[in-house]
Amino acid sequence: MKKFSFPLGRVMDWRRTQERIEEGKLEQLHAELRAIDAQEAVLNLARAQSERELVSAGSVTGFQLAALDAFKRYTIAERARIGVARAGCRQRIRKQIEILTVKRREVRLLEQLREQNLKKWQAGLWREIDRDAEELYAAKWNSKRLRPLE
Repeated sequence: MKKFSFPLGRVMDWRRTQERIEEGKLEQLHAELRAIDAQEAVLNLARAQSERELVSAGSVTGFQLAALDAFKRYTIAERARIGVARAGCRQRIRKQIEILTVKRREVRLLEQLREQNLKKWQAGLWREIDRDAEELYAAKWNSKRLRPLE
């Protein structure tokens, strides 16, 4: 019997490559989200540190209070910008998950088709082995029957 071959093997390899590419894109988006979270953490830390420094100072000038107020307004605006960036990133992550799900489904479909073809091929192989064994047994049995007596 001929060797098993899956005619859509190259297509399946291509689909797996596409799946890996989409997984990489998703990982990049997750890294971007982690970076956004880190930006917010740094911003919060800087705001808390500047407030602590002002409180711990013995005397505070009007300029320092104005600077702290301006920094608080900046942090509020920056948090809003970060919130928008986070929401956009999460939306892109959701879309990428949908794309990745489709790619995985395409790969899984081809893998299932390959498994079905392999099972059919194996069943044919076992039928051929059984048929060959039967023929060999029949030939051996016939050769014993036809042998002249000694």
